[in-house]
Parts: sequence; structure tokens; C-alpha cells
Amino acid sequence: MMKKDTERARVSSGVRWMRVAILLAVLFAAKASAVAGAIGITSPDHPQTFTYGEMIWHQLFLEGGGRGLLARIIFSNLPYADSDEPRRDEPFDFRFPGVRFDPGKRAFFAHGCYGELIQVARFHSDPSFGWIDLAPGAKIYLVKNSGRVTATLTATDFPRGGIRWIQMDNNFSLQNLLVALFRESHERSDN
Repeated sequence: MMKKDTERARVSSGVRWMRVAILLAVLFAAKASAVAGAIGITSPDHPQTFTYGEMIWHQLFLEGGGRGLLARIIFSNLPYADSDEPRRDEPFDFRFPGVRFDPGKRAFFAHGCYGELIQVARFHSDPSFGWIDLAPGAKIYLVKNSGRVTATLTATDFPRGGIRWIQMDNNFSLQNLLVALFRESHERSDN
């Protein structure tokens, strides 16, 4: 009888601590989301490319007219190219509406939910000759659904670790599962 009461007390104590931990996590997440700004901008461009191809190159550009941000991405059939299916590369441009270039700060900004400016990219060197990279809190997600690509730019006003350009296929192939597993372990090792 004494053993059952001891086990019941341990379980009850564990449940109580679990409730406290969940409450603290919820409060912390609510505070972090209230303090931190975050945005997500999906490109209106949705080109069709190789279903099982991969991204082999990417670069950010100042959009025509010098105001917005453009991502140029090259997809290739490289993973399955051979003598029967020669290698082909396809370049596509993705625009991100609402992102604006500030020449004085040499950076690209977008408005968050509460009107705050969130940096999404920045120029290195001179804007007429230099390169643009993502800000420390920004990432670009490329989701392919049967070869149709959707690009989404996400950014926060605090730095995030891990891979900045993330390609995902909307299927459950072994390759996609391994990539997701590797990406998760890689991001944990960065933190």
C-alpha cells in the first residue's frame, strides 16, 4: 500500500510541474511574440520547374526601378541528369511586394503587423556594384508542389540561426525526409 501512495505522489508532483512548465512556456511565447516583430511575404510568382530537380544557385537583386527586392533562383534537373536526360537549368525571378529599399541605410525593409520596420536584406559594398544578402533574421522558403514553386520570405527583428535558403518538396520522398532531418540537426548544432 505504501508503494502505491508513493508512486501516486510522484505522478501527481510530475503533473503539477508539467502544468507549471507549460504555463511558463505559454507566457514566455506570448511575451516573445508581443515584443518581436515578424513578417511573411509570399511572392506572386509561381513558376513551374522540374518536379524532382533542385535549387543550384540563388541571388538577391534590386528590383527594376531600384525600389524592391527580387530573388533569382536557378533550378536544375542535375540529380537525375544522365546521357538520356541531359542537364538543364532554369532561372526564375521571384518578387516580394511590400519590401522597400532604403538607400541611406543600404537595406531592404518591410512593415510588420504593428507598422514596425523589419530589415529583410542588406547591401554589401556600393549599391551600383555589390551584393545583397539576407538580414540575420530573414529566411527564404521555396516549396515545390509537383514542380510548381512558391517562394516565401520570412523575417523577424531578432537574429535566427540555421540555413537561410530552404527548399522543400511537397511530397514524402526519402530524399525530402532525410533533408528535413539533416536540416533540423544542423540548426540544433548552430544554436
